[in-house]
Amino acid sequence: MSSRAPVRLPAYAPHPDFDHESDHLEGTVAAMLRQIEFWEDRDRQMGADLETSIILGDEAEEHAAMLSPHVHQPYFGSLKVRVAGREQVLYVGKHAFRDVKGPHSVVSWDSEVGSLFYQEALTWTPRRGSAGTIRRRRQLDVAHKQLLRVTDLYDDEHGGDTGGREEVLLRRLEEGSTAGMRDVVETLQPEQNEAMRFPAGTPVIIQGAAGSGKTTIGFHRLSWMTNAERGRHQARPEACMVLMPNRVLASYAARILPELDLHSVNVTTPEHWAVGLLGLEKLEVTDRTLTLLLTDRDNTRRALAWRRAKLLGDARMLDVVRTHLWTRFTAALRGQGLKESVELRGREGLTLTLTDADLYTILSDTFARDPLEGYRAGFRALLEAEALSRLHVPDDEEAGVLKQLSAPVTTLLGRIFASTTPVTETRRLLASPEALAVSGLLQEREIQLLQADPLGGIPTPRRAHADVTELPLMLAMQAFMGGIGRAVGRELEVFDHVVLDEAQDYSPLLYALLARATRPGHITALGDLNQGMHGYKGPSSWEAVQAQLPGAQVLTLSRTYRSTRQITELGARIAATYNRAAHVQGVDRDGDPIQRYVAPAGPDGELPLLARAVKDAQKAGHSNIAIVTRRAIDADRLAEALREHDTDAQPITTQEHRYTGGLVILPVSLAKGLEFSAAIVASANAETYDDSTEYERRLLYVSASRALHWLGLVSVDELHPLIQ
Repeated sequence: MSSRAPVRLPAYAPHPDFDHESDHLEGTVAAMLRQIEFWEDRDRQMGADLETSIILGDEAEEHAAMLSPHVHQPYFGSLKVRVAGREQVLYVGKHAFRDVKGPHSVVSWDSEVGSLFYQEALTWTPRRGSAGTIRRRRQLDVAHKQLLRVTDLYDDEHGGDTGGREEVLLRRLEEGSTAGMRDVVETLQPEQNEAMRFPAGTPVIIQGAAGSGKTTIGFHRLSWMTNAERGRHQARPEACMVLMPNRVLASYAARILPELDLHSVNVTTPEHWAVGLLGLEKLEVTDRTLTLLLTDRDNTRRALAWRRAKLLGDARMLDVVRTHLWTRFTAALRGQGLKESVELRGREGLTLTLTDADLYTILSDTFARDPLEGYRAGFRALLEAEALSRLHVPDDEEAGVLKQLSAPVTTLLGRIFASTTPVTETRRLLASPEALAVSGLLQEREIQLLQADPLGGIPTPRRAHADVTELPLMLAMQAFMGGIGRAVGRELEVFDHVVLDEAQDYSPLLYALLARATRPGHITALGDLNQGMHGYKGPSSWEAVQAQLPGAQVLTLSRTYRSTRQITELGARIAATYNRAAHVQGVDRDGDPIQRYVAPAGPDGELPLLARAVKDAQKAGHSNIAIVTRRAIDADRLAEALREHDTDAQPITTQEHRYTGGLVILPVSLAKGLEFSAAIVASANAETYDDSTEYERRLLYVSASRALHWLGLVSVDELHPLIQ
């Protein structure tokens, strides 16, 4: 933590250039409106013929629709630069605009030039052209086509660094939370900008504490990847995917997409993506390991469940699955063959004959190719290619021959790749110690661990279900049997780019599968090892992730921006008990003292304390308030009971609920990733968060780090020793 005195915002005085900048803004808005009017006038979009005119008109309307939302705020900053002896001022905004008839052009924030606004460097050498020097950086607060404030961030004529960047940041951080994630295009800090623009084509793991902006940076990096300046690494929004740990957070975060022109990006959860790929959308996904960890006080059983879940997500399981399928398929093709008469023009008596030895060779080649579309489709493609080659089929007759062979080949594939699903095949593998041992990758004690059932006391749904810890293994089966990737009609293709939020909670096996399903080097992982609530699924270290993503680089965000100094210091104190928070530094933003509510046990328990904490937060001016509980059942129970104390908190206890603002009560498992103007930690004591267990301290850390401005800690009798 910084030892400097907290920064106090100075009283605002109008900037000497305010009128000049206001006039320039007015001119830019007028130029944009003229351009939009021109694009929307179809009579001006004339081509050589009617079809060309229609195409040009449609393209012009698209351009107008893309530019229109940005007229109310054409830009948010400017750069005065000196290049080859000439000075010019560049305006930086969320959308590029070229004023062909005047000086009112705007460069996009995600362009190479736009990057200069965020950097601390004062000189640059472009890929083409002369070197340049930054003379001034200026923040321009614009809303509804009006200039509100001018702040110089750097001015070489007035002493260089003005401290304006920190001033602007603090103003933004003082704002209340919203019901959705906000973009930070206007206030990207230099270290965030560097992480966001890490060279395209390199896998990136961004480690940052709660509130460091990881998730937001991930979305901004995705937007940056879609810029045409990325060249061969440019990503198409519709070919990108963002994985988030639950649907509550996915809905909260996805609201940022329109502001970043990422309308068609798929934001989902690993479970939803997996069951969709498996074709089992109605399959209910449970997390019985989490249920046990949150409810069972037997540490031996908890440790066993943890170890088994970790093993199910071990990257070695990919080769365990592969070996199992090789054994199964080679056994199935013994004695199989294909003998089929084929008709070709001008040739008689043609017969295609493939023995089981031929089929074995084709299967070996299929496994060696490891096709994206899976072994069955890959085997069929190689078999058909072999048939066409042996029969010397002319190009113009290939389709006819393949049609003749379609039925017998399909029958043969049915015998080799016997009718089964990834779900049943996974359970067959896990139920067989002999099948688990074939690869030689698992030790005897590990096989015994997989055969154990520490979750026997946790209820299962009556309908078809799968546990979240089994899903990566089922996905591995799907990858080899039916393929993995982005579904485009009936075909599969690799994703252009994948972003993983809360990356510390995804198994190494899932990383290995995503590496297969994505262009090489196009995975961005965002996480915090301090917040590993689902560590039974996640990696033990980032090195385990790097092993699955060749060339992956780990970047660390050293500052946290979410909370006041008081809240950040409290969180760091908790996280320091597991020795990974030593370098966390908060912004010097002073705030209210932590509010502690403790009283002797009474007939209503902690309910009067919670109600009082809510009213105090509301009196302090906060409207988006969260009461954070340890379990979903606690949130449901307290939500109902608090109504008797004139406190109506909307419960969010399942992934089907959506956060829309106001007063909510939710478990820590669904609160992670969300932020609120004020947060209240219910039952913040050692009985609820066992001080002797690292996992429980992690839960407490997450609970206490949700608030932007105001934090209340509530307990009957005594608070947890780490937060007293």
